[in-house]
Amino acid sequence: MSLAALAVCLAASAAAQNPMYGANTAPAAPPETVAASTAPAAASTTTAPSGEASGRGFKVGGAEPKAKLARPLHAVIHKDAADWEPLSLRAGGVPGSADDSVSLKVVKVKGLMKGENSRARSSARLHKGKKDSRWLVISVYPKSLERRRTHFEIRLRIFEGFVEEAEAAAVTVTDRRRTSGRPLDSFDLREQAIEYESEKPGSGQIVVAELDPRPGASARNSGRLEKAEFADKDLGFVNLSWSVSGLKAPGK
Repeated sequence: MSLAALAVCLAASAAAQNPMYGANTAPAAPPETVAASTAPAAASTTTAPSGEASGRGFKVGGAEPKAKLARPLHAVIHKDAADWEPLSLRAGGVPGSADDSVSLKVVKVKGLMKGENSRARSSARLHKGKKDSRWLVISVYPKSLERRRTHFEIRLRIFEGFVEEAEAAAVTVTDRRRTSGRPLDSFDLREQAIEYESEKPGSGQIVVAELDPRPGASARNSGRLEKAEFADKDLGFVNLSWSVSGLKAPGK
């Protein structure tokens, strides 16, 4: 036996007798085995964190929340205004999308809401209230109610930047005397001692898309009144919308 062969045999014999021999040296694995064993580790390090862990507000399933629509509201609407009675008040709708229109005697027919639709015009006035408050009055004048001299009003009482009260009414001028050519709301009629009747709905909701009680040409106010229930059979359930540019200060 050659010296080289004898050395190999002695080394193999030593390894068999000593269990610690070569413990710190791992046997080499074939290339395919190494790739397969490291694949799970690579996948675990690239998995995106959950919504709670990432802090981005993502919902489970990867869907991103819808962007909140920014509405130009220059007065604060209380959260509990959505529960006010008889008329609730909330922010909603798309700014700039409303028009001046009125629908009377609205009923549900085969799942659809139908009524007597009418073109309209609208105006906005600011009036003095009690204790330094202001009333923002949006008046909507339907073409179909011109003969009976009836229009609708949405009234919001503003105090220290908050909407503290919300009303709606159908206002009918009963005075036989001629009134001025410009549209008059109930505050104007009272100031000019012109007789009128006012009926408030028993229920309904006001939805505001734009709100600006600051006098000026740049003021924008838009929104809608929905499901306003009037006792007057010629009105019934009323839906209406308004879009007004500009706001006159009290006394102007």
